[in-house]
Amino acid sequence: MSRTRVALGIDIGGTNTKLGLVDVRGAVSSFQRIPTDARGTDPGPFLDRLFRCLDAVLASAPDVAGIGVSMHGEVDRERRGPIIAGNTPALRNFDMRGALEGRYGLPVDLYNDLIAHSLGEFYFGTGRGVGRFMCLAIGTGLGAGVIVDGKPLIIDGGNSGNTGLIILDPRGLPDSNGITGSAEGLCGVPGIERLAAARYGRAVPAHDVIAAARAGGDPIAAEIIAQIGTYLGQTLASLSVIFYPHRIALTGGTAAAGEALLAACRAEFSRLVGPFFEDIARNTRGHFREVEIVLGGQGSETALLGAVIDLLGIETPAPGDSAT
Repeated sequence: MSRTRVALGIDIGGTNTKLGLVDVRGAVSSFQRIPTDARGTDPGPFLDRLFRCLDAVLASAPDVAGIGVSMHGEVDRERRGPIIAGNTPALRNFDMRGALEGRYGLPVDLYNDLIAHSLGEFYFGTGRGVGRFMCLAIGTGLGAGVIVDGKPLIIDGGNSGNTGLIILDPRGLPDSNGITGSAEGLCGVPGIERLAAARYGRAVPAHDVIAAARAGGDPIAAEIIAQIGTYLGQTLASLSVIFYPHRIALTGGTAAAGEALLAACRAEFSRLVGPFFEDIARNTRGHFREVEIVLGGQGSETALLGAVIDLLGIETPAPGDSAT
């Protein structure tokens, strides 16, 4: 395979859409970011913005294997587009795969965003060589994808279950789906900004809180991110006794908070289910393992990488071939 061979990755999120050319090593070039802004009922304005960017990138690409799309929302069984898209209602039931195939005449793969995140982290990041891998993406919303022996675990909607909607606080507020006290409602961008408004006494964007917690020196930001990390630890404790992952990676925009988020998450996970996993790891002759929780290694570009895995023919990492 030529080293210049690339695929075009697109990550359509609830807030932003990212795109770039991805090569077989996982390197991303021609990276761009645009607002998604796909509310209402008409996908046209979003498509106009997207196609302008894609036209420019593809015009300069010498050898494109195809287009891989990571799609916000639950996708149909044929993986053509979203059937549920709470933050991008204009794209609901829209044949995104068909639109791209028709305009560019290239093969198109389309994945639910959680699976794309998980595949990107499994093949190029902290999931390499792990038998049972979970990737928890935290951004506008929240959800997890599970990879078992190199293959995504698909339950329905193109994902590993609507994991972000598990209930953490039965007395909490309804989320954007109308579900009370969900992990997504508490840990997603609206949850961070609600905590920020209460603690700062004014509106503060989530990305500012995340950046301040990462940089240090802002005790309020650190406190908010520690609370989010505690919620994440509870979320992972609940999911892990169902999926039994060997390693979990935190990815997405909120994971950029770094160690402040990770430490709180690990502490709560250990408090809730640590002894259980220690016991089964000790007494099952390696069948089960204690759970590692790490920060994802691919940053904001994770879903771009996962969306193009099949198009570039990337081989499954050998067991034990770890990136950590």
